[in-house]
Amino acid sequence: MSNQPKPFVIPSRQPVTKEPDPGGRWSPQFPDMMGYKSQGGGKVPDDYQWNTNPKQWQEELTVESLARRYDALRVLPPKPAAPALPEGTKPEGSK
Repeated sequence: MSNQPKPFVIPSRQPVTKEPDPGGRWSPQFPDMMGYKSQGGGKVPDDYQWNTNPKQWQEELTVESLARRYDALRVLPPKPAAPALPEGTKPEGSK
């Protein structure tokens, strides 16, 4: 058996930490806190028409199409020309 004390758990931490409640009521101490009530919850109207379908685009992507896109977007700097030896000299190690 362990002799460590059991952790003390407070059933409601808001009175101790002075945080606003998780339901989203505004508090001057934490003005930027978003709670459940400030997270939207909107409704899409029945007559709304989606112009695009990103899920379909994702499903149509293949390894080849992604590779083509990558190659089209990738811009590499030009390779420097190999240094040229003056005429009449031989590289070291050649006979």
